[in-house]
Amino acid sequence: MSGDAATAAPATHKPSSTGSNTSSFENTSTQMRTPPQQHAVHTPPQGTGAQPLGISQQQQQQQQQQQQRSVKRPRPVKSCTECRKRKLRCDRLLPCSQCQKSTRICKYAADHDPANLSDGSDTEPVDINRPNKRSCPPGTANPNNVTNNDTATTPAKNGGSPGMPMLEDLSLRMERLERHMQGRSPAPTDTSGGRILYAASDTVRGLSVKSGGMTTRFFGQHSPRVMLNVFPEARAYLMGQHRGHASDDLLKSFGLLHKHRQDELHLAMKPITVFVDSMMPVQKRMTDILPKKEICDRLVTMYFDTSETIYRILHARTFYDAYSKYWDGKLQSESFLPQLLCVLSVASRFETKSRGMGHERSEGVHIPTACALVQSWLDNLKGKQLVDITTVQVQVLLIHASRMITPRLQDSWNKLGYVLRLAMSMGMHRDPTESDPRIPVFWGEIRRRLWFTLADMDLHMSIACNMPALLRDGDFTCKPPRNLNDSELFPDMQDLPPTRPIDQETDNQMQVYAAITLAARMRVAPLVNRIDSIRDYSEVLDVGTKLERFLDDINYIFPRQGSYSVDQKSKQWRSRVILDMHVRRPLLALYRPLALGAPDVPAEISRSFLKSSVVILKYLDELDPTQPSYPVVAEMYHQILKPDIIYCSLSVCYYIQSAVRQNSDSVIFSQHGGPSLSVAQGDDMSMVSAEVVVPWSPARLTSTVQESLDLLIKHMGGGDTKDILCLAAVLETVKTAEPNVQEVTRNLYAVLDACLRSSGIPKEKLHTVSMDHYGADSYMHGQPAYGYANSMGSGGSASNLAGWILWDGWE
Repeated sequence: MSGDAATAAPATHKPSSTGSNTSSFENTSTQMRTPPQQHAVHTPPQGTGAQPLGISQQQQQQQQQQQQRSVKRPRPVKSCTECRKRKLRCDRLLPCSQCQKSTRICKYAADHDPANLSDGSDTEPVDINRPNKRSCPPGTANPNNVTNNDTATTPAKNGGSPGMPMLEDLSLRMERLERHMQGRSPAPTDTSGGRILYAASDTVRGLSVKSGGMTTRFFGQHSPRVMLNVFPEARAYLMGQHRGHASDDLLKSFGLLHKHRQDELHLAMKPITVFVDSMMPVQKRMTDILPKKEICDRLVTMYFDTSETIYRILHARTFYDAYSKYWDGKLQSESFLPQLLCVLSVASRFETKSRGMGHERSEGVHIPTACALVQSWLDNLKGKQLVDITTVQVQVLLIHASRMITPRLQDSWNKLGYVLRLAMSMGMHRDPTESDPRIPVFWGEIRRRLWFTLADMDLHMSIACNMPALLRDGDFTCKPPRNLNDSELFPDMQDLPPTRPIDQETDNQMQVYAAITLAARMRVAPLVNRIDSIRDYSEVLDVGTKLERFLDDINYIFPRQGSYSVDQKSKQWRSRVILDMHVRRPLLALYRPLALGAPDVPAEISRSFLKSSVVILKYLDELDPTQPSYPVVAEMYHQILKPDIIYCSLSVCYYIQSAVRQNSDSVIFSQHGGPSLSVAQGDDMSMVSAEVVVPWSPARLTSTVQESLDLLIKHMGGGDTKDILCLAAVLETVKTAEPNVQEVTRNLYAVLDACLRSSGIPKEKLHTVSMDHYGADSYMHGQPAYGYANSMGSGGSASNLAGWILWDGWE
């Protein structure tokens, strides 16, 4: 008890800086460096007259050596309290690196605190005989209060010190809570300049609420209805706030067109009843909907040339062997027909005139019917069939085929979650070499390819839906697949050949490079989902810089220049575009909430976001439009990248709006601060330079968006009317600083005429749609096209917002 009190006494001693107190300071310093036993001999505590007995000669010699040591003058300690307590080297940041590694609360003593004075430098060697200081609660300097130590301290928690007083622990928690509530960045970087990052929540996500809260639907940052919040003028126009103009009839016409195309889409999406509802075995029904062998040969070749690239699902050599045996009447696996139907469905979407939606078998398969039959086959599986690798291949192929016609990507995201968990239950997230008994090397490599396909699809769909990804970096140990041709792999092989260099073209080259970039891209999904709570730009810029480096590497692996034939150049372009868009999508998702919704954004974020948006919109500029294969490639580009085209076009419109209204020195209608654009001198388009993004001029950017809008109208499908109207209205309202309602309406009528021509619908047929089905009363009273009440929770009244194209029905 007396030793504890004596140890606490020097902590309350405050040395003087005058020369007369030097000896007093030296005595105090010597006492602080003496173990409790010797300290009790020379400085007995008050109230005790007896001296401890039995001090050994060795202890006396150690005491004399410590008294002869030179003592340094006191100076303020710059280390944090935790590093001082644990004798660690502190980098003197807040929080310091040591506390960050151990997830401890980093705290520094106040300047006037006596504990902030040290008897030596921070780097002075520590005496190994010196015991650890005991932490005492405030107010226990009196030795009579030492008995309260047990009730005033708390056990260690979350890396804290085991003897931390309760009051101090509560104060540290309060300080941490205050820092969190104030949104203060703990470690501002030079890049951010100490600025606080705030992404506007209404520009990142939205939620539609219907039926009194019983029915809800989440919309991510890629949704046009969310991006429309960045354009208040276009939003007000589409909500029908400009009453008394010709826009009422225009919006009603777009509503009729949308409803007519939706009805056509729903009719085409219905499976053929005679095959789906038949009592025949499902294998027989699958065989009945197959086209002739000549058509199947063409579609299978088309699939392996265009789809088995970054997503590797099937082994070409094994599939072609089973394909030949099937036409010879030697079907050996029940899973082959479902695989073949999915392959034909994917190829029919690009290679047939009906885009896989026709009932005739003369050119391909009917995708909805094929998907329904494959799903029926999967539903009948039981037991070990569910955990067979061929079953997982069918599951992935079905998602790949159905998302070609599914208007909502969230549906595919839901199904993929089940398949990914099924694969993990099979142990596919662990490397095949970890299994005992050992998995054959052939199937081990197929498992690696299939696992990285699932991981990449999960990341892509999660970012597109603005949803959390199921997988994160470190959740699996499966090694990336090797850069090998399918012809080098066969079932009876004993060892895998060595992988080839990444710049050497193989059947699996694209997936191998995608696997290299996967770890960096996986860091995007968690950042995007908490982007409005991040308070520092450093982590965002770190991930973005890595992704931009990968984009530069793609140009070296698939160079634009070279002595290629027409077919080779087209293949090089397709490979480069697929890899490029898989890296740019995460980059755009990472930068978009900041570039379009946060004030004082660093210039590198705005520049990179605009450049990536323009690059995606200008992919087709590298191809010669006079080539016979150009229409097919353009159709495929539209089919695969349609959401990206709409998303990037709206993003470029934001920069047009900022440039036009800043240059005109007029009233800025935008509610969010926009980046400053420097106008380039030339109109040359460059997609390679990382320093300058051309064109910068609003006129050139407007032309780029207009070309994309024309492509969307030319290939518009059943559910594209809303998106086309949204993009067209935004483009018309950002062209000038003060948009004119009459001018906007006149130009949108031209867009309506183009949509009718593309759809093959005459104006007379559009106005003969039954008013009873839509509600004649609302039609006669001229309701607006975009309803907003009970949807996003702001703007408009319920009676004024029950229009034709409702926000709640936006797919």
